[in-house]
Amino acid sequence: MKPEHLKSIRQKEVRRILKRQYEIYAELRNLGYRKLEKPIRHGWFKEIEITQSIERYKNKEAIEELFKVVENMFWGRTKELANKKWDAHVSEHLIYKNFPTISKRVFKKLSESAKAMCTSFYYQDGRRKLKFRFYIRIPKGVYKIKYTKAYITHAKKIDPVLLSEVALLNNRLLKNGYYEAKKKIENYKYYDDTEFRRQRRKIKCQLHMYTKHTIDQLLKEDLSWEKN
Repeated sequence: MKPEHLKSIRQKEVRRILKRQYEIYAELRNLGYRKLEKPIRHGWFKEIEITQSIERYKNKEAIEELFKVVENMFWGRTKELANKKWDAHVSEHLIYKNFPTISKRVFKKLSESAKAMCTSFYYQDGRRKLKFRFYIRIPKGVYKIKYTKAYITHAKKIDPVLLSEVALLNNRLLKNGYYEAKKKIENYKYYDDTEFRRQRRKIKCQLHMYTKHTIDQLLKEDLSWEKN
């Protein structure tokens, strides 16, 4: 009988190792957290808070519903870093009158009264791609922005035995021939598609530019078909 090929043996062993690692990570996640006797001071939150003046509005429930679905808290090790995350969110998704916007997916799940307080708009993301979102027409007086101290109140439970087994399995994957077998199993890409993606973005940008003009303009060759 012909003996089994060495590469096939390695692949079977690597599959067993990866399967066991997956099981261990699941066990570690299921350990949960334990509450600390004394919370540990850890950074700052820049957050949006609903004020008591909300009681004066008839659409109070709609405002509270909208407040629950927006990202209203940003953490940083310092106030400056928390504010930097806030600014990054402004740049990525836009913030209207210091209140976060929402996506179309979130908008669809809102009640009719909450939807009535939203207005759609288009914007360009970092790749100059048009995105669709909703800003919220919420009364300025019902919320405020403040910094609050952040604390660590819970710690992740750990199991030294499981962690030791993970380290042992990782070392086994470093054996000669095992790394290549792992790459093959996980179907890693062996080519660099950076240039292809760059060219594709360039072409899409050029095509989008021509959508702003009429067919007559294009037929009369009033436009240059080369990007300046």
